Amino acid sequence: RLATRSSTVLWQTATSTAQAKNYSDMTIADTPLGTAKGSELLDGLDVYCVPSSDDQHPLSVYGIQSSNPKETDNVLLMLHGRTWSSVPVYHLLGGPINAQKGLESHSLMEELLAKNIQVYAMDFRGFGGTPRDAKRGVEPDRCVDDVETVLTWLQKRHGPQTALSLLGWSQGALVAQLAAQRRKPLFSKLVLYGSIYDSLIRYPREPLYVTNKATTEDVENTYDAAVEDFTIEGTIPPEPAKEFAKAALLSDPIKNPWKQLHQFNNLDPSRVHVPTLVVSGDQDPYCPLHVQQALFTNLPRGSDKTWSILANADHAVHLLEGRSRFAN
Repeated sequence: RLATRSSTVLWQTATSTAQAKNYSDMTIADTPLGTAKGSELLDGLDVYCVPSSDDQHPLSVYGIQSSNPKETDNVLLMLHGRTWSSVPVYHLLGGPINAQKGLESHSLMEELLAKNIQVYAMDFRGFGGTPRDAKRGVEPDRCVDDVETVLTWLQKRHGPQTALSLLGWSQGALVAQLAAQRRKPLFSKLVLYGSIYDSLIRYPREPLYVTNKATTEDVENTYDAAVEDFTIEGTIPPEPAKEFAKAALLSDPIKNPWKQLHQFNNLDPSRVHVPTLVVSGDQDPYCPLHVQQALFTNLPRGSDKTWSILANADHAVHLLEGRSRFAN
């Protein structure tokens, strides 16, 4: 708990410094991952700053052994979920320093790289290594625009013939689906992993004329929130779960609010026209199988689609003891 409080103070100090800058002038140094402790989570990763094509806001993108891009690479961009940066989510206990300590890597990025997938991950605005913008929150359509910025950057980096794929986890799967629904998707394959899409959920618009303004005070993330996705006994030992919580609170000590959630009401599986893999754990409390079935069956004909259900797994399959099944 003391370490969590310390990281929060460091982030608040960095935020105060950043407020004196233009948002487009910020870097990862102005975020929790720019602190001394936060930067340790980046061990083994290549860190890139990609300016948004709209407002030049700096977007942090993470690669792994990516210094020599080739047109023949099989490139995958991964999107994180509602609360935590891609760094703890997809690179937990990764990197040579943890290996030298004898710690078992839970890095999905390393595992996919070993399968000859050139994997990248990005942080949405206000998460991990990407600074907040003037709205001090994150909106679905803005996330989609930023994803397209990074996909365009990857296409230029690797070459015009490179095959790009997009993976979104949890709420990030909703962002990935919105990107796939655009008129000309910038990728050729889609993975909806632990998607929380539900056709029966309609997100309300924010009221126009309220007199009580929403609070602007920062709310701290908590240890319990970081470990709430681990629900099945025997699927993850206590130590990796604790390490995830520690890393998550270092990268995102403050909650980043999602706004304009009604933009997710535009989700419609029938508008996805790229080959799609739907994958989830059979005991995922956020993705009931009957809802996943509705998502899958409403994907249109004319494009390949696969539904994969992983046994004895909950929401964070890629962090569990049987995580190799997810990578496979």
